[in-house]
Amino acid sequence: MTDAAGAHLSQAARAGRGHADPATPEDAVATALGRAAVYRLLGGAFVSPTPARLEELALAAATAVTSFKGRLSDKLARFAIAASEADPVATANEHVFLFGRQVRCSPYESAYSGLSPFGDKTARLADVAGFYEAFGVGPAAAQPDMEDHVGAELEFMSALALKEAWALGEGRGEAAQITRGAEVAFLGDHLGRWAEAFAAQVEAATPLPFYTAAASLLTAWIAAEVEALGAAPSRVGAPDALDADAAEPFTCPMAPEEPQA
Repeated sequence: MTDAAGAHLSQAARAGRGHADPATPEDAVATALGRAAVYRLLGGAFVSPTPARLEELALAAATAVTSFKGRLSDKLARFAIAASEADPVATANEHVFLFGRQVRCSPYESAYSGLSPFGDKTARLADVAGFYEAFGVGPAAAQPDMEDHVGAELEFMSALALKEAWALGEGRGEAAQITRGAEVAFLGDHLGRWAEAFAAQVEAATPLPFYTAAASLLTAWIAAEVEALGAAPSRVGAPDALDADAAEPFTCPMAPEEPQA
């Protein structure tokens, strides 16, 4: 394990102790699994929209609707309808328009300014990679340089929530605390800082229901997670300048390893 990975494990352990225990182990597991599902469907919403993926996303969102109430339930229902009605060709063309080489809406954290304490792109990527390494997950080998893509960061949070559910189900309280702490830290240091700015860009750049619904859901979800987990991100605005060289398409999800005992 690298020094960076060890540092993130220590940070996660400290953060995890600040959260109250759930009412019952069963409720805690169900909540973690529900959170993992939403993070995963959001991660899939901003990668290449194949017909199979659109169908999967529509089903996942429709299934998740009943697990949430109020605004989140409404956003999930809207996204489920948009995904089920999305034309694959039009959606794929819009994906290129939004996230292709013209980079109208950068899906990369490193494109966003004001992300202190990380002073440059290399430092940000190294910190993201440190989180991934500490928990045995990362972008698939075919996409080694996509650590800070919104799809990768959302998939990482999904993997953490799954690990939390596994730890809770196995009665491993300390492991669950460490994993929850990592979720808080990653939201505070990374995803929670820029995801809403990214979503706002997407909503402003396209009239396509699939992407406006996905962006609206992302905004609501990140806000809800920040509040529920007690994270404290310093949110940033849209990029000052976009890096066209960083606009390679991202198609592969995270590749979690088996949970460690």
